[in-house]
Amino acid sequence: MEFSNRLLQAHRSAEASPNGFNLQRALARFRSKSASRIYAEEAKQFADVTSVFGLLLENGLPVSVAIRWLAPRLSGVWQQNFRFLIDNLDLGADLISELRALSERMPLAEVIEFTQKLQISIERGTPSAHQISQLSASIQQQVLRGLIKKAGENETKMLVPTIFLILPVTVLFAVFPSLAVLQSTY
Repeated sequence: MEFSNRLLQAHRSAEASPNGFNLQRALARFRSKSASRIYAEEAKQFADVTSVFGLLLENGLPVSVAIRWLAPRLSGVWQQNFRFLIDNLDLGADLISELRALSERMPLAEVIEFTQKLQISIERGTPSAHQISQLSASIQQQVLRGLIKKAGENETKMLVPTIFLILPVTVLFAVFPSLAVLQSTY
């Protein structure tokens, strides 16, 4: 595939049906949302992964060296994915195709954006440290917003027993003695 076709391929939109529904885009959106639910904890950890990766790139390390340095220091799913990527690179695979495969294995929107930024910087030969650092800050803000949203939902859930259990009992304790005094005869 020619270089210009590869660059244009990412920007071409898929053919939409006459009624405006695009099945491919809808499936991609569904896949991304379901992956974000499944990999919720990994998405939170990915903010730290991109932060360290951005620091490695800012210090002048090439992408493949940064991946090799980072992989043994990770844990869980990220260590498995980066280790698999390194093993394939050792067997002679192309870094760009392995980054694409990483985004297919972990279909999180953050991972897809991360791998796309790295692919573009490798293909064009441009520095990617600043872009990865900005992506890391963006992911950290997104994780923070998610935690705040979850805290708000939990706070609302905690108000339910207060309103339906504690408040009526308090009102009964305040009203019952008054009614008892009013109904008693002197």
